[in-house]
Amino acid sequence: MNRIAILLICALAPVGHAFAESPIAPFKADYATFRNGKEMARTTIQLSRNADATWTMTTTTEGTSGLARMAGLDVTEESVLRWVDGRPETLRYDFRQEVAFKNKHRHGEFDQAAGEVHMVDGKSDARYALVPYTVDRHALTLALAADLSRHATSFDYKVAARDKIENVRYTRCADSRLSVPAGEFDTRCLERVRNKRTATSWFAESKGWIPVQIEQVESKGDTVTLRLVKLEPVSGER
Repeated sequence: MNRIAILLICALAPVGHAFAESPIAPFKADYATFRNGKEMARTTIQLSRNADATWTMTTTTEGTSGLARMAGLDVTEESVLRWVDGRPETLRYDFRQEVAFKNKHRHGEFDQAAGEVHMVDGKSDARYALVPYTVDRHALTLALAADLSRHATSFDYKVAARDKIENVRYTRCADSRLSVPAGEFDTRCLERVRNKRTATSWFAESKGWIPVQIEQVESKGDTVTLRLVKLEPVSGER
């Protein structure tokens, strides 16, 4: 690398931070998605490195049976991010849901230079201050995996919501050997309990800290569970 390129990189990097590669290797993971025990969709999560050294995490869900298939459930969520000190920071976020006659769209721009988040969510159009290590709600799973990979003991995050930064805390739950369609894995468990809602994720160190199961229990008891079916590495850039 020539001297001019090195100087440009140093000028672009914020003071006090060291940019690094992702602690989570690029991957593509397929999940069976269940609602209250019945399979309703297939979900794919993919993490890829971009040519400009940013990273993209994309999750797609497509209804495959029951009402989800009849309604044409089609959801895409995407986060473009960078890694700073081994932790993700979101640069751009998009969410699109199409189901029957009810569509949802959400878009967020994270202006690191101006220190501002611009989040458009339906009729809501909000701008608010950006703080270091802010992630969108989609990239939060990646932040959890990264912290497990570096043996963190606390799991506190700044998450960009509709009109503000929310403080989100996860806690350790019991480690277990979990059986999913892709096999049996020793897992580390993290959960968040709030307003009678519980979000729990199980990560396998043997699979590079990829989540092998993700589950959310809603206030009325409805449970959505993703179970790993297949995992494959992704090489090269997008």
